[in-house]
Amino acid sequence: MVGWSYGAVVGAHWAGRNPKRALGAVLVDGAFPHDWLDEAMEQRIRKMFRRMNLFMPLLRPTGLTPRMNAEQMADSNIELGRLSRERELGPVLDGITVPVRYVVASGTSLGSRGDEQEKIRASLDAVTVRNPQIQIAAKVASNHGAILKKDFRAIADAVREVAAPHHEGAENNR
Repeated sequence: MVGWSYGAVVGAHWAGRNPKRALGAVLVDGAFPHDWLDEAMEQRIRKMFRRMNLFMPLLRPTGLTPRMNAEQMADSNIELGRLSRERELGPVLDGITVPVRYVVASGTSLGSRGDEQEKIRASLDAVTVRNPQIQIAAKVASNHGAILKKDFRAIADAVREVAAPHHEGAENNR
């Protein structure tokens, strides 16, 4: 299972619920158990997407925005903040029994300020201590939006790392 951003949260839940169906998971700059969403952040998210509303139809054909309106995108990001709270996501990550590798960006994400993203990403340190199945495979120079395009090799390496023990076992059984 490979997931980026919100998809990383989905991937963590899926891998945790389906250990017999998953070789492992690669979570790309997402699924950080951190309480970053409060009322002020929720309002900031809504304001940012309202401002972007005029440009979204122009960006949609390029693939830079999903087929959602500004309100739906704000709701999705707020929902992500709720799902990412330590009390929600922490137990999911603690219970995963398959190998998980994170590929983590270093730069900002849309709407972030200062070192907000680094504080959120730092929540992984405690996760890797609590669950030895979870490791950080790479921390790359890209920001959140460019990581798939610029650091696809690091993601591919993490996929190979997760799949390698299973692939080698299959080879040895032949």
